[in-house]
Amino acid sequence: MEQTVVKRVLVTGGTGFVGSHLVELLLRKGYAVTCLVRDPQRLRWLTGLNVDVAVGDCSQPETLVHAVRNASAIFHVAGLTKARKACDYYTVNHIGTKNILQACAHGNPSIKKFILVSSLAAAGPSPDGIPVNDSDVPQPVSDYGKSKLLAEEETLRYKDVFSVVILRPSAVYGPRDRDMYELFRWAVRGMTLELFGGERYINPCYVEDLAAALLLAAEKSTQSGSIYFVAENRAYSWSTFRQALLATGGVNAFNVKIPYALAYMIGLVSEIGGLITARPALTNRQKIREAAQKYWTCDLSKTENELGFQALFPLQRGLAVTWKWYRDNNWLP
Repeated sequence: MEQTVVKRVLVTGGTGFVGSHLVELLLRKGYAVTCLVRDPQRLRWLTGLNVDVAVGDCSQPETLVHAVRNASAIFHVAGLTKARKACDYYTVNHIGTKNILQACAHGNPSIKKFILVSSLAAAGPSPDGIPVNDSDVPQPVSDYGKSKLLAEEETLRYKDVFSVVILRPSAVYGPRDRDMYELFRWAVRGMTLELFGGERYINPCYVEDLAAALLLAAEKSTQSGSIYFVAENRAYSWSTFRQALLATGGVNAFNVKIPYALAYMIGLVSEIGGLITARPALTNRQKIREAAQKYWTCDLSKTENELGFQALFPLQRGLAVTWKWYRDNNWLP
């Protein structure tokens, strides 16, 4: 497949987990990178990197036109994966995407690619174990997933204005992540948790594989409006995932099974705590609803055939690297 030449790129969410790994990859590949940053004094993982900073916020449309003006491609990575209130997902994930698309249309309509990082949550789980694909009718089960689906719909409205591509990664993990990190932290404490109801299955996605897929989406000539799932092309049961987690970490843990009703109450209490502390809870009722689904699996054939994507970090390798990073950076003992 022919390649699209891209020179200067803009990354939103570059100070975050996925965005910072993408920025590092782009720099290694020789790209000139500008990062949209709300606070230039808080560059986090971008500190010391050779990037330009554009001060702006996707929730403030007036700050975006100057940021998108000279970019030949935009990676829209910024988004909320957890929130204190459901409406926050829509404000950031949906309206934030709408705002930057409008900025592109007004300030840089000749852009070569607009690449949206969505989520498997936008498609929803498989109801029958058959991996979901991009032709299936989306059935998100959470406000996070619904907000990402709305962001996709906004993006597709521009597919005849400039080239757009949507990536739907599954459960992303790796160094710097604070969501899946909780599984590692509980494992070190000697406990893993599981909902009653039998085995559940996921296609995991290591963060550097996602960054590689994003780069392929920018460089490959793709049909505007294309949607690609990103993950390791293997479904793991919770039992297998748990065994790999413990083995690569060199830890032992009891597996505690809890009923859905109790987990739901834990999510509610966590939400209340988040409201009190003004910080989004890692566990909430919607996360429990997502965790209760039996199959979070996706069809990778289109991604492999059209982008040439192959995950280079199978679960064992990805978990081992992640454990090492957490320990080297004193996140875990």
